[in-house]
Amino acid sequence: MVGQQRLEHTKLRVSNLDDAVSFYTDVMGMAEIERSEETVYLGCGLDENFDLAVTEGGTGVEHFAVRVDNSDEIDRYERLLTEEGIETKRVGGEEPNQVEGIRFEIPMGVDVELVLVDDMEYKHSNVARVPGRTSVCPLDIDHITLGSLDPRENVTFLDTVLDFNVSEVLLKEDGSWRGAFTRWGMHHHDVAVLGRPDGTDYNLRHIAWTMSSIDHMKDFIDTLSQAGYQLEVSIHRHHAGNNLAAYFWEPGGNRFEICAEMATLDPNTPTNYCEPGEGFTAWGGVNPPESYRKDGS
Repeated sequence: MVGQQRLEHTKLRVSNLDDAVSFYTDVMGMAEIERSEETVYLGCGLDENFDLAVTEGGTGVEHFAVRVDNSDEIDRYERLLTEEGIETKRVGGEEPNQVEGIRFEIPMGVDVELVLVDDMEYKHSNVARVPGRTSVCPLDIDHITLGSLDPRENVTFLDTVLDFNVSEVLLKEDGSWRGAFTRWGMHHHDVAVLGRPDGTDYNLRHIAWTMSSIDHMKDFIDTLSQAGYQLEVSIHRHHAGNNLAAYFWEPGGNRFEICAEMATLDPNTPTNYCEPGEGFTAWGGVNPPESYRKDGS
């Protein structure tokens, strides 16, 4: 549901900056907000904030940011993190429309920001506020799914130190955690952490983008196909979050998801523990390739 997401932006590394930016603007329909020598900032165009920053050099996530409502929240979490022995850094003004915030590292080594942005209005219509947006463009950045050798350690940090709520935990046969989905507000998951196989070193499973409906998803996939790109996993309905989803790899080397109909949860909703054996999709009939289960960026 648009307006519930609290993931504010993410910065990715891409293998080829020019190819990636061309894809984001020409195929995905995003608007370029600003660029520096090394970084290009892009947005879905329904507010003036950026949703995605990209810089050349490898793949994966450099940092991601979660939106807070006021300066008092930033001050409070700065104190809490300091008390936990976590080093923080003040940020603000280095990235477009970012008023102030703090940056710190979660256990898996990824930087996270809590930020206050200049344009605080969530999307109320599909009318572009930034030139360059096209009609197939996603409405917003939706969530991030990280890849970690120890999902439980990182989710526990989000839960106990940063007050994220844990929406769902995926269990293995031995009772250990295969992964978990966490939320900052009511959106079923803003940050998810899934396990990655031993011997791999990626930190990102995927970045997800909000679509208005299954029809919006179909229009986007038509555009994707016409540009010569194929889906990795076709449209299906997730168990976790009850959302519609489809996956593809963008030319910068990172996996993207488009999704719609994400569930919202009351703040007091208890964590759901999913037993092993639950199928990939609530609909059945969609079997992801081995690449989906083992690869990340």
